[in-house]
Amino acid sequence: MEVEQWLHMANGDGENSYASNSRLQEKAMLETRPVLQGAVVELYRSLPARSTMVVADLGCSSGPNTLLLVSLVIGTISDHNREAEQEQPMELQFFLNDLPGNDFNLVFRSLDRLQKLTADRRPQYYVAGMPGSFYTRLFPCRSVHLFHSSYSLMWRSKVPDELSRGAYLNEESIYIGKSTPPAVIKLYQEEYQKDLSLFLTLRFNELVCGGHMVLTFLGRKSKDMLLHGEASSMWDLLAQALLSLVLKVYSILYRPNANLYISPRAIL
Repeated sequence: MEVEQWLHMANGDGENSYASNSRLQEKAMLETRPVLQGAVVELYRSLPARSTMVVADLGCSSGPNTLLLVSLVIGTISDHNREAEQEQPMELQFFLNDLPGNDFNLVFRSLDRLQKLTADRRPQYYVAGMPGSFYTRLFPCRSVHLFHSSYSLMWRSKVPDELSRGAYLNEESIYIGKSTPPAVIKLYQEEYQKDLSLFLTLRFNELVCGGHMVLTFLGRKSKDMLLHGEASSMWDLLAQALLSLVLKVYSILYRPNANLYISPRAIL
């Protein structure tokens, strides 16, 4: 099964859901708000009256952050019109994109609340879901005015083929960290270059002339951080927890009577 058919954030709005655990992503969107607002105002001024501005959010996920973009764009145009003391007849079309397993139902159930919050604001807007990988074509040629993506482009389209075949291993780790072999680092660098090049080519074909993209994603500041892992604390703890579970299951299934320590390398 292809990864895009099963990969998604934790659905729902419960205690362990993505919707309830995405404050870091919200902070990133708020920090880049001035850039987004500048792009929206520039596009708004450039469009003729009675036109439709098309905005696509790539990797929208579910929860409050999903509709935060919609609210920010509407608020930016509304504030601009109030300051300019004029209103240009226009409509907004939002496309919310993520993989098919995303909890779009939660997103659409939240629309009523958004409509109440924006009832006194213009322009009129419409929201639609667009399931699919952003590493494929999603929209017709020259049809989108603004692409937005926040904390999504660091996801690769697939695991490098050499790792899938077992030719290389990133033992005892689930990210590029201290113990990652240089060959594995290079494989992921090459996959990143291919993915980003593909993404930009696809969006170039879909973006109108003069359109904008606001892209925010995680990176590392230097080669030293690439080798040692700037976010090592969180990922190290998660890797240790997963290894502990694997060792426990391995002991139950294959060594039920043994009371010995098992090295992770013995089973990886």
